[in-house]
Amino acid sequence: MTQTVNDIADLMSDKTSHPKSNLQIPSMLRYFFTVLVLGLLVLILVMGGKALRDAPPAAIHVDNRGLTVAQYRALQQVMNQQSVSSFFTSDLQALRDISTGLAWVDQVSISRDWQQGIVVKALPKQAVANFGTERLVDAKGAVFVPADSRELTQEQFATLQGDIAQAPVIMQQMQQVNDWYAPLDMQVEDIILSPRMTWLIRFDNGLRVIVDNENTAQKLLNLSQLLGNQLSNRRDEMQSVDLRYKNGFTIAWNLAPPKDGETPP
Repeated sequence: MTQTVNDIADLMSDKTSHPKSNLQIPSMLRYFFTVLVLGLLVLILVMGGKALRDAPPAAIHVDNRGLTVAQYRALQQVMNQQSVSSFFTSDLQALRDISTGLAWVDQVSISRDWQQGIVVKALPKQAVANFGTERLVDAKGAVFVPADSRELTQEQFATLQGDIAQAPVIMQQMQQVNDWYAPLDMQVEDIILSPRMTWLIRFDNGLRVIVDNENTAQKLLNLSQLLGNQLSNRRDEMQSVDLRYKNGFTIAWNLAPPKDGETPP
C-alpha cells in the first residue's frame, strides 16, 4: 500500500515538473511569412501606381448653372484645351487657377465626381456699371471684360472712367453720391476721375458737378443739402456746379430759349 502511494506521488511530481509545452512556430517560418506579406504589399503598390499612370485622362464637366451661353462656351473652350491626367492624379488647383484667370469669373469650385469626372463650377462677376466703353465693373470695383461683348455699354448702367487701378475708389464714390442724392431723385449717370484727381459727375437729370480732391465728400454732401433746401425750386434751371473753391461754389444756369424776335443774351 505504501509502495502504491509513493508511485502515485512520483507520477504527480513528474507532471508538475514538466508542464505541457505550447506549439512554437519556427523563427525561419515567421521570417518567411513576413517577407511574403511585405512583398505582396510592394506588388500591390507597384500595380496600383502603374494603373494610375496608365489610366485614361479624366473627363472635365463644366456645370452650366448660373452661366450664360457665352460664359459657358468660353469656360468650356478653356477647359478643353487643358491636358489633364487621370481621375485621381489631376491637379485641381491648376485647373482652378486657370479658370479664375478668366476676367469675368468671380469664384470657381472644382471637385471629383465618380460619374461626371472633374466638375467645374464657376460664378461670374455681376456687373453694376460700365467702365469706359470696353469693360464692365462689379460692386467691388473689379474691372473685367465680359464673355459676351454685347454686354458692353449697357444703357441702364452708369459709366465710370479713370485709371483702372482707381476703379474701386471711383465705384465707392459713385455709391456714396447716389446715397446722398437719392432723396432728390438724382442718380449718377457718368463719373470721371481725372489724372489730377478731379471729379466730374453728371446726374441723370442733366446736372453736372465738378469738384477737386480737397474735402470732396463734404462739398458733395453740402451741395445735396442745398439742392434739397435753399435751391430746391431752381434745380431744373441749373446746368452745372463748380465746387473747386474753399469758401463757396459757382453755378452755371440754363439759359431760357429766346422768344421770337428777341436777341439772345
